[in-house]
Amino acid sequence: MIWLTWRQFRVSALTVFGGLGAVILALAITWPGMNREYTDLVTQCAGGCVGDAYDHFFFPRLGAYVGLIMLVTAVPYVVAVLWGASLVSREFEAGTQDLVWQQSVPRRRWLAVKVCLVGLTAIVAAGLAVAAVSWWSRPLDATAISGMSRMSPAIFDARGYAVLGHTAFAFAIGVAAGLAIRRALPAMAVTFVIFVAIQIVVPTFLRPHYASPVRVDAAITASNIGGVDASGPNGTVRGLSVDAGPPGAWVLASRTEDAAGRTAALLPAWVADCATPQDPSGEVAQQRCLDRLAAAGYRQEVTYQPATRFWRFQAYETAIFGALSMLLIAACFLRIGPGGTRAWPVRRAV
Repeated sequence: MIWLTWRQFRVSALTVFGGLGAVILALAITWPGMNREYTDLVTQCAGGCVGDAYDHFFFPRLGAYVGLIMLVTAVPYVVAVLWGASLVSREFEAGTQDLVWQQSVPRRRWLAVKVCLVGLTAIVAAGLAVAAVSWWSRPLDATAISGMSRMSPAIFDARGYAVLGHTAFAFAIGVAAGLAIRRALPAMAVTFVIFVAIQIVVPTFLRPHYASPVRVDAAITASNIGGVDASGPNGTVRGLSVDAGPPGAWVLASRTEDAAGRTAALLPAWVADCATPQDPSGEVAQQRCLDRLAAAGYRQEVTYQPATRFWRFQAYETAIFGALSMLLIAACFLRIGPGGTRAWPVRRAV
């Protein structure tokens, strides 16, 4: 059974690992030069030139950075659709499962060999991808601007061992869909839709509540104000963009409050002067505006998950997806039954 499963799976597996090998080789070649540049940057800046680090080190590599994030986050989808959903559905379409079962191979043993061999291979592929990308991206993670920290949803899904949990669950969804539908293309489509929905629901509704978020009131200063939306009626200001969260935090909410603690939906027209000036001559006017803003009692309330919770959240998510994976696979074994040589009922297309 192991040899038969490997012969069926080897072309797909070698293709994926060949592609990963090429990516890892490219990362290994480019990393020493990037790391030297980063080391020189840290020595020169001594922590005092965040903007220059982003402009001259991170931004020129933004395309590669985003591309590698997409590569890692694509692994569970590839596993779910191409490996999981087709694992048993193609057998049912072709009727080849009966040939194996009639050779005294029990159904559950047949499924166990397939799930273990292909599932473990998928997890290894995901582990190689996330380990290589995380290693190469470490200097870029350190110089990324707010909103691109490891805790932000897009980066979180491409770092740490939670990717392994995502991959295992994606594979389990594919196997379950293939076993239930028994046709490859519909099973692939259903698997893709389900996993996309889960990847939207989890970071939106579940992950923010793995731990109680931190709430702080911060003063609005020249160093944290990012922009002013001066588009309200009669010249009023609709809102302020304020980066008041600590470095690396995942900001869940940020709102401007007045002296009474109410959300300031509209701000006075003079707040437009608090915007970052385009030349140094406007810094005095900006500071006067910020002082007036503070005197009027305006502050920024920020709700966030600290960067220090990254590995804690990774552990929670891996455990959740791992448990769901085992439940799905267990359901597949119950569904297929213990029979040995009896043929599976054929579902004819109408």
